[in-house]
Amino acid sequence: MADSQRLELFVLRDAQGPILYAPLGRRMARLNEPAARLALAYAQDPSVAEDLDADGRVVIDALRERGFYERVEPPHAREAFRPVQVTLFPTNNCNLRCRYCYAFGGEGGGNGEPLVRMDLACAQRAIDLIARNACERAAQGEDIHNFLVSIHGNGEPFCAYDLVREIVWYGQDVAEELDMPVVFNAATNGVLNDEQLDFVIANFGSINVSFDGLQRFQDANRPGPDGRGTFGAVDRTLRRLAESPVGLGIRTTVTAQMVDAMAEIVAFVAERYPGLEQLHLEPVWECGRCKTSDCAMPDAGVFTRRYLEARQVAEERGLRLVFSGARQDVLSDCFCKVSSGSFTVTPTGDVTACYEVSYASDPRSERYFFGRYDPQRADFVFDQAKLAALGRLNVRNMPFCDDCFCRWHCAGDCAAKVLDGIEPEQHGGSVRCEITRALTLDQIQRKLAWKAPGEGEAHDVP
Repeated sequence: MADSQRLELFVLRDAQGPILYAPLGRRMARLNEPAARLALAYAQDPSVAEDLDADGRVVIDALRERGFYERVEPPHAREAFRPVQVTLFPTNNCNLRCRYCYAFGGEGGGNGEPLVRMDLACAQRAIDLIARNACERAAQGEDIHNFLVSIHGNGEPFCAYDLVREIVWYGQDVAEELDMPVVFNAATNGVLNDEQLDFVIANFGSINVSFDGLQRFQDANRPGPDGRGTFGAVDRTLRRLAESPVGLGIRTTVTAQMVDAMAEIVAFVAERYPGLEQLHLEPVWECGRCKTSDCAMPDAGVFTRRYLEARQVAEERGLRLVFSGARQDVLSDCFCKVSSGSFTVTPTGDVTACYEVSYASDPRSERYFFGRYDPQRADFVFDQAKLAALGRLNVRNMPFCDDCFCRWHCAGDCAAKVLDGIEPEQHGGSVRCEITRALTLDQIQRKLAWKAPGEGEAHDVP
């Protein structure tokens, strides 16, 4: 079933009946049960057309005319490692102690590793590398118009604010020298002072703030080291950002205790932060500090129902709602850039393909760490064998996903979560699969209801 030349065609069902879905062409149609059976039978053996009556031929001809039987080559996300973007983790220190933090921010990853700051020379060399690649690839005719520097962390990046400033200023100098624009974005917990906010607004194109929406959840889940709540500080940050030209997104981690309030969270943030572009609702993954607190992942069915309720509230308020696994508009064989060597540099100068694997003491680092900044050489050294091995972390190597209509959309989901200590061939799905299938089906149903033209065209077929 993993043959890339096979015809990808599925019959999905909801309360209205069968839906014929061709994910690679993003074609969808509502059919009755006999037509659905016929559509699949013809896909498996076109010779059945020889014995069809007039009504059957009408169905098959209509489906062929609309492209359901076209064979589309599955996408290839991998490319040669010539990154034009880098994610820098300035520090693993943090001014919060979130109860579900995957990285034990501010506590050395939970493994006793020291609190460190990135060497400025390491950050500068990373910027040099991506800027040079951007110029070279643009000169070769690729559609590249800038290089991208993301400020993120296994801690709060703005706890190293002076370093972040130096990184930004250096990136701007390189951009001016090479006549290649630079774009900055950041992820933050939002506990920022006026000077830091002014700097972000002046220099960053977009920023994503981790925030649990309602004061009772924010204060409980995302306290400071002294246990005090942080709602007031983050609310102040969000209100300023919402009034600025910076692209603003919020990422809310949903625990079992929060799941029934998802619609309330959406209504609150949409009203309070009118400049908000996107709200990302993600069920907590039980790892890191989550294992030592009472935070638990919500039931998949409950999360799905509450997400759909929240989505209706978001649509009424013009807010985009996101769950990472449900992305019917995406075609890829890898959930993220992990299989092509995402260029992420930790505070210690290690290069990881995954944000969630950022300490050498993490057993997964053997798989995801593929390089390091060498101060003696003043350059990065990459392990090409590890880069090649990372190329296998894609849905083509996950037989479990072969018969799933989400295969080329979620692309097997987050490797760090579902391949924890196993090979892609051993992937057996996760609780997230139920959520992903249900929410992707909802996206298909909505396109059918809209009868959207063009790509992903929806049809009623007789």
